Amino acid sequence: MSDNQALRDPTFRGKFVCDALVWPSISLHMLKKLTGKETGDGSRHVYRPSDVRKLKLAQYEIDESSIETKRPPVVNCRMAKGGTGKTTVAANLATAFAFMGYKTLMIDGDPQASLTNMMGIDASSEDITHIGHLMEESVSNKGPADISRATRTVFPDGMLDIIPADITLTNADGWLMNQMQRETVFDRMLTGNADFFSRYEVIVVDSAPGTSLLSMNIMVATHTQLAVCWLDRENLKALPILLGNVDEINSAYPNHASDVEIVANGYSAIYKQSKEALEVLVARYPHQLNENVIQQYSGFHRQQALPGDESKGAVVEQDPNGPGAKAMMDLAKSLLGRYRITLAGFDESIPSTRGN
Repeated sequence: MSDNQALRDPTFRGKFVCDALVWPSISLHMLKKLTGKETGDGSRHVYRPSDVRKLKLAQYEIDESSIETKRPPVVNCRMAKGGTGKTTVAANLATAFAFMGYKTLMIDGDPQASLTNMMGIDASSEDITHIGHLMEESVSNKGPADISRATRTVFPDGMLDIIPADITLTNADGWLMNQMQRETVFDRMLTGNADFFSRYEVIVVDSAPGTSLLSMNIMVATHTQLAVCWLDRENLKALPILLGNVDEINSAYPNHASDVEIVANGYSAIYKQSKEALEVLVARYPHQLNENVIQQYSGFHRQQALPGDESKGAVVEQDPNGPGAKAMMDLAKSLLGRYRITLAGFDESIPSTRGN
């Protein structure tokens, strides 16, 4: 894990921890006891993502030192076209997982570097080592890559890190074209660098739109693609392309069988097109559609900082009590069981309410 200075250090009040980040909810007294904050100078205590983790480890009586390390699941935010809000979903999901106590790694797999910039890293001026560089290094050296040099700390204590991107990530397809089993390079890199990646409990990837060798690599390494579908006609047309890509992967690599989880994004009851698009998703993909629908929310437009302004991160970080953050937190909770995301090996997922 990177030892560079954290970009931000979010804190919460106890009521938010008890009501939003722990289930079932606990009392403030129990929160203070389990986190060792029973004493103080009388001021109101604040809690960090690492405190939420400490609370849950104590609550579940987990000894982290005895947990067998393993490769974490990958949440690949994906769509066959741009403008669906996949970066927004990726950023907020990763932040939500970290807030809930899960050690989370973000990977920006899009040369546009929107996720990188949203987290507060200037992809146009900083020296970036991206996932393309690391994949190439793992192939060239035929062994572990130096991934720690690429990783930037977003939240302290290993709770949220990112492997950023820049425009040179577009070069990845060029050298991948000449590789044996070229669609599995990313998957093999995860396996070959298990000591590094096992530090995290979930990896969230923001994939580039369209179909490329890099995006196919990330899909092969992911058991369930998180398809972010903006509720309009154009995105409904693009969804079968993604489903077709998954079918191709399943045929070519049966050991990497994958499916699709669809997230309906941008719902607004005042727009007829939005309602009609949601009805189509419900009718056509009832078993693949996540029960959480992300509504249009003005706060999502404020996530990207203006030039010269300091980044404040995703909506979940900027306004954790707002409606946009709540929707993203609910989505994150719903994915814990489906992606087999565990907290130091403990499964605290909430049973799904979606029909089979």
